[in-house]
Amino acid sequence: MRVSRNVVEARREVLAGWLQNGRYLPLGDICRKLSVSEATARRDLTELEEAGRIRRTPGGALTDDSARFPTFSERLEEETVEKQDLARQVLPHLLSGFTIYVDGGTSPFFLARILPEASIAKLQVVTNSLPVVEYLSGTGVSLHVPGGDLVPRQSLLVGERAEYALRRWRFDAAIFGAEAVNRRGIWNSTPAVVSLQKAAMERAKISFFLVTSSKLGKETKTFLCGWSQPIRLITDKSPQFVAKHGIPVETLEAL
Repeated sequence: MRVSRNVVEARREVLAGWLQNGRYLPLGDICRKLSVSEATARRDLTELEEAGRIRRTPGGALTDDSARFPTFSERLEEETVEKQDLARQVLPHLLSGFTIYVDGGTSPFFLARILPEASIAKLQVVTNSLPVVEYLSGTGVSLHVPGGDLVPRQSLLVGERAEYALRRWRFDAAIFGAEAVNRRGIWNSTPAVVSLQKAAMERAKISFFLVTSSKLGKETKTFLCGWSQPIRLITDKSPQFVAKHGIPVETLEAL
């Protein structure tokens, strides 16, 4: 039985809305939510991608905002000295026997680069960042990758499988980057990234956010969390500068 064009277009609008307002959706979830076959779901995704509304991934789709986000390599070249300094301020808080989560941002990547030289005994690192995995492989650091679905431009594994795997861990500390910080709290690039970060934060005793001053007082469209969470902010500006943006000074760990 042939489905009318109006029904098909209405279904695709629903799908586009889910992807625009939510997180990454794997193909199986799309089929289940829409009660359609994989072949039908793929045709819908192809049409939406050709219209520039979403971006397909090997196992599903994301809102196309991620395609406009700078690549990991591009962001890695920005504020390198500042990010290195922020990363070094985390080291005193990482103790022998700790299990930590390292986020997919470029500032946490600079922490990963100095972990081998820090020689922290029995340190376990859990990460969904492929650059972190590549750098720490073979260094002697105990490394664990929960897995998930690849976001190529960010070299990051996200999605429901990744979040489920993270919830099986407990972290002594989690180290994150962020795209913006203001009086309301912390913001990041896309719903899929924020959803993954929330899953890690739920399992962490304390979360450190490494944020350069260029991101203070700003806001992106995806909210991560407010200041009531167990958060420590590490930035490269004075408490007075931070306070001007309405950010609670008591969240500052070190300057």
